[in-house]
Amino acid sequence: MARPIRETPILFGEDARRFEENMRNVKCDITRKEYDEMMASYKAVRASLERGEAARMARQAARQGGAS
Repeated sequence: MARPIRETPILFGEDARRFEENMRNVKCDITRKEYDEMMASYKAVRASLERGEAARMARQAARQGGAS
């Protein structure tokens, strides 16, 4: 059985200030080539998902059309 997820702590004072400052200064350490490769993979997965969704909708429409 899964354990319950604990509540997210709320930061106050110096901890909150430090966290906010760190979030403002996040630096991306990937190269343009790595970014392009990741984006190409993302686009391929997204296109596959859209094709699958279109096929699912077509099957659903065919079932509904045949049931009438």
